[in-house]
Amino acid sequence: MQVQLKDIAKIQFGYYTQPSSEGTIPYLQAKQFNHFGQLVGENDTFVEDGERTNDNLLEDGDILFVSKGFRFFATEYQTEWGKTVASSIFFVIKPDKTKILPSYLVAVLNHPKNLLHFQQSGAGTSIPSIRKGELADFTFNLITFEQQEKIVALQKLYLMDIEITQRLLKEKQTLFQTVLSKTIN
Repeated sequence: MQVQLKDIAKIQFGYYTQPSSEGTIPYLQAKQFNHFGQLVGENDTFVEDGERTNDNLLEDGDILFVSKGFRFFATEYQTEWGKTVASSIFFVIKPDKTKILPSYLVAVLNHPKNLLHFQQSGAGTSIPSIRKGELADFTFNLITFEQQEKIVALQKLYLMDIEITQRLLKEKQTLFQTVLSKTIN
């Protein structure tokens, strides 16, 4: 069944504020994610705890979608990130979990065909950006929960495979450098 994003989720802007290195709550930015939408490295930008900040804390099932720049992607908030706020470069999508699995929506949004759609929608300006209405009107195929769970399981396996492959490449590089160092020294 074809649905529009606005029919199965609420969409809001990330929190706009001036981050600092001394706050207490991590302030997520696109640079902190890899090409697969996975949080990498330590967070170096924070915001102060307060009422307005607390109103913008991410919740279980929230999806972050980069709305500006040259690299669009979606990622699902993970509770192990702790108290966290998304910067205004993100849309925060709050899916209706009775209609769609958040992880399935991430897979849909990250599909290359759909990312190309968003890149083309944001084209024509010096820094591409997606308008909230364009994201809300995004149409896709909503499949059964059973099918969604299969897609999510497949996505998890895919990401695990990529992680293992990256670790293997690092080990091969280390092995090569060690052998080379021992040979030429």
